[in-house]
Amino acid sequence: MTTPEIVYEIMESNAEALSAIDKVVTNATRELRIFDAQPATLRERDFGRPARIEVLKTLLLKNRTSRIRIALHETTAIESELPRLLMLMQLHSTQLQIHRAIGQAHEAKDVMIISDNAHFWRKPYFEHQRSVLTLHDANSTQPFIDRFEEIWESTELVAVGGAIGL
Repeated sequence: MTTPEIVYEIMESNAEALSAIDKVVTNATRELRIFDAQPATLRERDFGRPARIEVLKTLLLKNRTSRIRIALHETTAIESELPRLLMLMQLHSTQLQIHRAIGQAHEAKDVMIISDNAHFWRKPYFEHQRSVLTLHDANSTQPFIDRFEEIWESTELVAVGGAIGL
């Protein structure tokens, strides 16, 4: 079996970023780590779309140890922005967690989606357009896994009510 070729691309538009995010998410076989600003930006990255929810559901159903961890700066309006994601979280509460950044994590300005240990999409600053895609490169991914874990340590679990309106 051949090793996949490393992919490194710079995205200049939202359309390119959405395509890159799709690649990262569909490459996940065990874990997704997501750090973003707020539910609205996560929805804009298609995490409220039925097709994306199906991909996430498939990941979680593949294996009981598969997991998705999402850390957000702000969680206001999460129920109205991401009802399908919350429904998935209710069905897979041990595998899908959503946390809110507190303390030092709340100061972070980057956005990242990391798949397993070798793929990521990242915006160095959440208000800028430019982003980066890297696939099949564990060495380049590891610093962002470390960063995510550091952020995750400064988060708290989000308590949400029922996902109404599905």
